[in-house]
Amino acid sequence: MRNLKIKHKLFIFISLGALLTSLLGWLFVQQSQTLYEQLIYRETVDKFHLFSQRIEEKFKEIDKLSLSVMADSDVQRYLKVIKTEPDTYEAFDAANKLKQKLLTFHLYDYSVSSIVIIDRNSNSHSVGVNVDRMNYANMDEIRELAYAQEGASIWVGGRLQEDAFFSVRDIREIPELNLQSLGTLFIRIQADKAIYGSAAEKTTTYDSSLMIVSGNDIIYPGNTQLKLSDLPIDKSKDYSIITIDNNSYLAAQFTLGYTGWTFIHLIPYGSIFKNVMIMKTVLLVLYAVTLLLLLWSGLRFSKSITKPLEALTQKMVNVEKGQFAIDKADFPVNRDEVGLLNHNFDKMTEKLDKLINENYIKQIMLKEAEYETLKAQVNPHFLYNTLESINWLAKMNGQQEISGMVKALGDMMRAAVSKKEFVTLQEEIANLNNYIHIQQFRFEERLACRIEISPQLYALYIPSLILQPIVENCIKYGIEAATDRCDITIHAEKRELPDRLVLTIQDTGPGMDTEYLEKLKHNETTAAGTGIGLHSIDQRLKILFGDNSGVEIETGPEQGTIISITIPFLTDIPI
Repeated sequence: MRNLKIKHKLFIFISLGALLTSLLGWLFVQQSQTLYEQLIYRETVDKFHLFSQRIEEKFKEIDKLSLSVMADSDVQRYLKVIKTEPDTYEAFDAANKLKQKLLTFHLYDYSVSSIVIIDRNSNSHSVGVNVDRMNYANMDEIRELAYAQEGASIWVGGRLQEDAFFSVRDIREIPELNLQSLGTLFIRIQADKAIYGSAAEKTTTYDSSLMIVSGNDIIYPGNTQLKLSDLPIDKSKDYSIITIDNNSYLAAQFTLGYTGWTFIHLIPYGSIFKNVMIMKTVLLVLYAVTLLLLLWSGLRFSKSITKPLEALTQKMVNVEKGQFAIDKADFPVNRDEVGLLNHNFDKMTEKLDKLINENYIKQIMLKEAEYETLKAQVNPHFLYNTLESINWLAKMNGQQEISGMVKALGDMMRAAVSKKEFVTLQEEIANLNNYIHIQQFRFEERLACRIEISPQLYALYIPSLILQPIVENCIKYGIEAATDRCDITIHAEKRELPDRLVLTIQDTGPGMDTEYLEKLKHNETTAAGTGIGLHSIDQRLKILFGDNSGVEIETGPEQGTIISITIPFLTDIPI
């Protein structure tokens, strides 16, 4: 991780943030769904519990009807006649009257499809519809169960008829409270009508289905192929999630105390959480799209930061290799910190390249000036030693003038051999005097030279060998080129703000072009001779002290030339 590039680190950081955010969002959705499922489970169970209680209330109403039928005095009297006077006209008449009486009870509840009374002689007295569909094979067993209840009602489903429930009650003789059995009452109700009341009620919000279990038998719906063992229901809870034929269901179960039946409501899992699953899918898609957008944005964001940094790094590598040429970026430079860093580095590189080029040029020019100086020296060590020998020979032969000339020339050679870059003004004047002394032996009265410099300035430092070459040019062009007398004046003065030292060399020669140095600079003319010229001195001073120093050429008041040398006012040797 430590050695990874910044863009990779940024991308990993953004990716981890996006993944963590997505994970937290997903956990929140999962937790919300779990809470929502629990809420839906609870509300669904409560709803179907109320639904089951409503069915139970219907059963109680039917039992009230059966109690009314059993306690009716006419029903009691007719059944007693049938029981005590079998096969008589009175029994026949009582049977007809009993049937007419039962017709009045049948109107009590619309869900009652038939009322059947089996008297003690096993004769059936019934009113209503579908009476012949009853399964009489189980009739005796059910009558025995009802007899055992001693007048209390029992509910039977699925055994007498698949699509009907029966409220069964043994009719006991109430007059005189002897409680003798007079017959068995069967009140049949249609299962669908008892449960749903109408077709509209059967269509529920969740498309649920109801199963009613009595003991180990499923009594509703009567045509089901399922067995109780096929329903993996947790009986310790009032609801559970079960799987039937690879389909998930929410099974809500209630055991009603009145009938003892267990009501099992099966609600398809998909119908309950259809909208939840749609919402979950939409959220998954949104999370995926958001994650991809975040990763894409993170990649672009990391590149927007690291691309300028990589470009800056490449620039640094190029500068390290000595390549200072700046390539324009192939991407837009932002105004942020990285953009400012790139911009400042470019400016710094440009300045550095400029300074290096300037310094390089100055070094070349300085080397050229030194080369010109060396050319003018012509092996000064050899000349100096030779001149010393000539000087002693002249003294031995009494030639004082020759000895003086040789000594002056030897001192000049000693100054030339010296490697000092800076000398005092006094040392420079002494060297100049030696040169003038030699030239006066040659030109005699045609050469006159005056040095008008205050001794207070002698301690100042100036570059070595800057006066002698200029005086040499004055003699060369002022005396050698003409036969007239040449007067040369050397003057020095201090100028304020800033402190500068100005040396002037004025002659009375034929003069020279004041634009001579500019023309040399632009290669518009060529320097004459092979010695140290004005141009070399000017370039040397500019290299040492900058553009504010150098050589200027002026025309004299009448005729001749004035050469001005401007340098800093140096009281110490510059470092």
